Amino acid sequence: MRAPVPAPAPAPVTLQAPVVGSDPTTAGAPEPVPVAASEPAPAPVAPVESEREPVVCYVPNEVDVSLRVLLALFVIGFGVWIVLTWLKYDKSAAQSEQGWHKGSRQMVELTLVKEDANKLACASNITVEGLNCAYDGKSQARVPPPPDDAHLLRPYCNVKNDVLLASGLWDSPGMRAPLPNERFTVVCNYDVVGVVKAVSLRWNPTDKFDPAKQSLPVGILTECVIPQ
Repeated sequence: MRAPVPAPAPAPVTLQAPVVGSDPTTAGAPEPVPVAASEPAPAPVAPVESEREPVVCYVPNEVDVSLRVLLALFVIGFGVWIVLTWLKYDKSAAQSEQGWHKGSRQMVELTLVKEDANKLACASNITVEGLNCAYDGKSQARVPPPPDDAHLLRPYCNVKNDVLLASGLWDSPGMRAPLPNERFTVVCNYDVVGVVKAVSLRWNPTDKFDPAKQSLPVGILTECVIPQ
């Protein structure tokens, strides 16, 4: 019978003394590695001159310059047209608002030369309160003609360049004295008896009749005097 083999003796256990000042619960844990403070981000590296994107400069060609000039001229011309149109409308509106209506009496100052007695004429088929033009709507002499200056309409311009049709000027007592040889003005009372638009005007016997572009007052001139 074989004798039993004795069991190996247990290895001696060595106890390690705890480190003074350390937490026994964390004994044996790896020491924390200190984290370095965050360093500032590195500054961007300026690209090398050869690596920069090329700057493209726009250089207008001759066509672009011409188009810009034409556009500028168009804008300027359009602005001038608006201003002139407004001035023309404002003048027309002012003439209609100054009392040019039937039954009103206005004091007017006309600009004349003495030859106007034989030069000024109008053409129309319309008769207003017995007043007629010397010519009909076809620019033919009216038959029968108006009997005298008191019934004969002629176009006149006042000092504001407003046009009006009137009779009676050359028969007025203030116009019987010798008239000035140069252009002069005469002040009259103007009694408006109507308004017409279908009328043509002539300022010289050698000119043709031109249709009026707006309605014109028709009236009688009285008490005319030449300012001294």
